[in-house]
Amino acid sequence: MDFKLAVELTRKIKKVKGVVSVMYPGAAASKTLNDIDLIVVHSVKSESSIQKVNDLVAGKFRTEQITLEELGNNPEINAAMSGEGVLLHGKAVDITAESVQLKSRIILTYDTTEMNQNDRNKLNRALYGGISTYKKDGERIVKEYPGIISKINALKLGKGVLMVDRFNSSLVIQILKTFKAQWKEIPVWTY
Repeated sequence: MDFKLAVELTRKIKKVKGVVSVMYPGAAASKTLNDIDLIVVHSVKSESSIQKVNDLVAGKFRTEQITLEELGNNPEINAAMSGEGVLLHGKAVDITAESVQLKSRIILTYDTTEMNQNDRNKLNRALYGGISTYKKDGERIVKEYPGIISKINALKLGKGVLMVDRFNSSLVIQILKTFKAQWKEIPVWTY
């Protein structure tokens, strides 16, 4: 996409009634937005304003035309507008966590290298669960024990890395404390 051409088109697009902002999302954001070249934000979408913008763009760019209300419900476009994108016209739009429905989470990284093998196995079973097999009256019985991770719907991101809802993080931290594992907490917001 030609940035100079985007700036020239923006001078015309901003004159369309109801256009609040024009944004160039940038190369990285454009890939996540299915190759959208320009984002045009309208105060209120009308058929005539959408058609005027389409006529001005005339196949030169792929545009996404949205209202301020739709912007609050679209996390991909919000991320593009807050990332590397360039605001060509208008004022920056503040997006709150409530409007995007972000969730407060904790990424927990833990290290078990200083632990003995027995405690490491116990910690692993407490977190991820285990399977017990035994024979009773000549019949083999398999019993599964769920771990805390499945009970609280935490995500395993990698070896020794978990993502947990903030309000459930204390349950996992208590288990890590019990087995004297080393851990770190990183607060994050996710969609």
